[in-house]
Amino acid sequence: STPALLFWSWVNQTQNALVNYYNRNASSEMTNETFAKSYAAAVGSALAVAFGLATAIQRRYDPARAKSLMRFVAFPSAVVASSLNCYIVRSPEIDSGVPLVNDRGADVLPGETSRVAAERGVNSTTLSRAMLQAPVYFLPPAL
Repeated sequence: STPALLFWSWVNQTQNALVNYYNRNASSEMTNETFAKSYAAAVGSALAVAFGLATAIQRRYDPARAKSLMRFVAFPSAVVASSLNCYIVRSPEIDSGVPLVNDRGADVLPGETSRVAAERGVNSTTLSRAMLQAPVYFLPPAL
């Protein structure tokens, strides 16, 4: 049902917001405002995509077909929201840069930061968060 879909989308994005917050680069400052903005964007986008797709499916298809299609609505909403959430939480790193360290954790250029490395890290993490949604949604039905 649509209310259940919206509720679980909210729960999922609440958990994602906390994961992204606690897995951010600790050397980059994060304000409560950035965290709140990230959380609102993730939850808002998840609910908008879930509600929009659910409404479109229910209007376009007969009830039996709509019911079978509804189980796939959570996936695109989770991908959009998880990616957006991750990017917003981690984007301050792009502005400030991240320290460059070697394999032992020692600063390569003490006092300097790299915006290029930060952008690569944020983009890679955002992409991985989108890809990590697939097994959660597609493996259980296959088993």
